[in-house]
Amino acid sequence: MTKIKRKHKNKRNDPQASQPYFYGPEAAPARALPSIEETEAYIREHGLKVINPLSDFGFKRLLATERNKDILIHLLNTFISADSGVITDVTYLPTEVLGFSREDKLVRFDLYCTNQNGDRFIVEMQNGWQKNYANRAIVYAGRAAGQSVRRGDRLYEHVSGVYSLNIVAYNMPEFKGSEEYIWRVYLKDDRNKIFSRKNVLYFVELSKFAAQLGRLDLCDERNRWLYMLTQIVHMSKREVETMTPVFQRIYEECQITNFTDMDKQKYVRNVLEFDDVREMLECEREMAEQAGYERGIQQGREETLLRTAKNLMELGIPLADVAKATGLSEEEIKQRT
Repeated sequence: MTKIKRKHKNKRNDPQASQPYFYGPEAAPARALPSIEETEAYIREHGLKVINPLSDFGFKRLLATERNKDILIHLLNTFISADSGVITDVTYLPTEVLGFSREDKLVRFDLYCTNQNGDRFIVEMQNGWQKNYANRAIVYAGRAAGQSVRRGDRLYEHVSGVYSLNIVAYNMPEFKGSEEYIWRVYLKDDRNKIFSRKNVLYFVELSKFAAQLGRLDLCDERNRWLYMLTQIVHMSKREVETMTPVFQRIYEECQITNFTDMDKQKYVRNVLEFDDVREMLECEREMAEQAGYERGIQQGREETLLRTAKNLMELGIPLADVAKATGLSEEEIKQRT
């Protein structure tokens, strides 16, 4: 069987080393596409039938294409319409936004669009842990807010709303100590009164959702969305048939059998670039240290790796890749998670 060789580089010393594929502005150039023979071999070897919608490729295919605009509208209405009002249409906007000077950082959104009222929406999928992700979300929303002001509006009477939906695979330190996994952040005054609803940040922590899956109400539309995002690779067609049409469409869009050869090659390349599991490992280790574990204590290290393995498995990452990322054996992972 043809196997695809993975090349690993020292990220600390090599500026060209691969970055988390879950696309930040500093992402490294994409690697060459595997051949169709290598692609088909990888798909067979790993038993891939449904793509992961949390991947770069899966996210773009599902939400960032004109033909699936209705799926994006459903997602936005599910999580954001309580603040923005009902969204009936969206127009995709360029995802790269320059600053006001050459020194300003380029902002590259995962998905950026506007609705029928001129409000702006950002959707970010973040698999790899980022230490200051909350700061990044604020900067991105601010850049979008600056774009929403029209030339000649000297009184700022027609400033559009900016709504940023951030779906992250890990636990954010800002929300440590709570089992809540969906957060809505407003600009408030010192008496906790909402100062403005023009800029709202939403954060969804998928790892917390997955950890509580067995006791959650899946009649809640938000939970249905998160269930699809995290569990679709494990779902049967019979289970999908019991769901509403929009989720059935999501399942169909993620079927690898519906892909062209080129799409299959792009997806497998995307999987091979799944280096952000290493970033998640670093996140888990930091969190373990904050909880009182000491670096170098073997027991603490094993508990951290096992917890990380469990989180990655719940997010649908293949067992073989989880074993490689954690250094644990596949048998140990199956027995202890």
